[in-house]
Amino acid sequence: MINSKKDKEIGFFQVLKFILVRYKSFPFWAILSIVGRVASIILSLLPAIYYSDMINIISQSQAVRDPIAQHAIGILIVVFAIKFFNNSLVYRIYEYSLIKLEMSMQQTLYDELFLHLHKHSYQYFIDHFSGKLVAQIRKMIGALERFTDLLIGNILSFFLNVFLVVIIVAHESWMLGLGMFIFVACFSCVQYGVARWLQSYPEKANKLDSDLGGVLSDTIGNALTVKTFAALQREAQNFAQLNAEATKARTKQYLAFNLMGIVLLVMLVFLEIATLWYAVILWGAGGLELGMIVLVQTYTLRIIDQVMSMGFVFRSFSRIVAEIGEGLEIIQTPREIKDVENAPSLRINEAKIRFQNVDFSYQDEQLFHGLDFEIKSGEHVALVGASGSGKSTITKLLFRFYDIQKGKILIDDQDISQVTQESLRSHLSLVPQDPILFHRSIRENIAYACPDASDDEIKAAAKMARCDFFIDHLDNKYETLVGERGIKLSGGERQRIAIARAIIENAPILIMDEATSALDSESEKYIQEAMAEVMKNKTSIIIAHRLSTIMKMDRIIVMDQGKIVESGTHSELIQKPHGIYKKLRDIQSGGFIK
Repeated sequence: MINSKKDKEIGFFQVLKFILVRYKSFPFWAILSIVGRVASIILSLLPAIYYSDMINIISQSQAVRDPIAQHAIGILIVVFAIKFFNNSLVYRIYEYSLIKLEMSMQQTLYDELFLHLHKHSYQYFIDHFSGKLVAQIRKMIGALERFTDLLIGNILSFFLNVFLVVIIVAHESWMLGLGMFIFVACFSCVQYGVARWLQSYPEKANKLDSDLGGVLSDTIGNALTVKTFAALQREAQNFAQLNAEATKARTKQYLAFNLMGIVLLVMLVFLEIATLWYAVILWGAGGLELGMIVLVQTYTLRIIDQVMSMGFVFRSFSRIVAEIGEGLEIIQTPREIKDVENAPSLRINEAKIRFQNVDFSYQDEQLFHGLDFEIKSGEHVALVGASGSGKSTITKLLFRFYDIQKGKILIDDQDISQVTQESLRSHLSLVPQDPILFHRSIRENIAYACPDASDDEIKAAAKMARCDFFIDHLDNKYETLVGERGIKLSGGERQRIAIARAIIENAPILIMDEATSALDSESEKYIQEAMAEVMKNKTSIIIAHRLSTIMKMDRIIVMDQGKIVESGTHSELIQKPHGIYKKLRDIQSGGFIK
């Protein structure tokens, strides 16, 4: 599972540890892929040995029709054919098991990342680009597959090939085997050192790529704003500037690694020439058979191929580690809002609410100090005040989107910080000022809080919220897709959908934050009548600037700069000659604040 622990730097070994832990979840496929890879490497080395023996037999036989030579050659051909078949079969088993391992890990990691990301606090999503988060997660998932390919397919192959080749060559000439081992060891250290030195290039390029994806997503999500303000050229210029920086960083990365490749290639050519030269000298001195020279040269080319592939591995790992590292930043960022250990579920009997001496600060600014009030079971309370007075913050604290610094928030005498967030929010229903809908059907959006709702229940909720007026005029009725964030619907239509969603949820506590702000006066009248029915037997909190919306509330709380300055019914508050509520009422015309 994913652990939340923030580290300053995320390097190769942290990524390796993260991957190896995931392998433990699929031990069968992990072991089978490793065993398959080892077996395929061993089998792939055998043909060169048989070729060497075949050359020695042919070179030593005096005639093609020599029975011994023919018998030996026949056996070698049969053995070679069998090994070739086995090698092909084993390699396919290795590939299949590796694919199963990678796909299984990707699936589980995707699921875990989805859950982990959504368990971050409300503030986390305010502080981070949604497009960048999506880009980080998608790149991490892809990098996980490539990491496994390189780890088992290349790194394991490299070490096993070098080990077996050195053993086989050393069996014929320990000097040749030792020299080959020392050269490969030194060469690999140089490669690793250079790759570490160049690590900053892919890290910078990867960060800029994520930023680029975030900007692209942001402008697409705000396409209407871009068009409204005729800002396409400005946004295109900003995007092009960032794209140029990302391209420059990627180009520097590729040029740096190509330069490294040229230097290393010269060293590899030296290895090939030196090995062949020494093998020929040994053959001339009678220390090696002719077939062994062919074997040494074949294995030298194999080692060169493996070493060259390690150059690709180091280059790829630099980018892969950077991509997985960005994903791990999401995982390792501590959650700001967490359930206490073994937290019980919230139990609702009366649905009474109490803010008890609450202190709350946001971004070093204190919003509430000693805030204290109670909402009785079934009471309908309106919150009124100027923008920034703290009305919406109260609802966010009630949902526990933020934790308070002092005091308690109680529902039925249960501290909401001591119960599970899921159970808390399942008993609260919110109709926000600017509802955001899923790019799904109207039916799915209305039934989001109650997926098992019947068609009759969905239509009844829609009718009560006056959604049926516009739904019936749509071609696909309730199956109409509303577009990303509900863009195909007007603001008033989205609010009616949100109200219908709250109706069908039927939670004991109802919160409406400017829920009728986008409705015309006639629709508002119908909605008020509907909400009067919905609010029966519910504890309700209504936030509104339209005083016509809240005149019939049981109690009205007037807020100013995070403090409760007035409280009472509509008729009581308008009797206060210098009261804030009376001033608001006096300056309103047609239900709006001027």
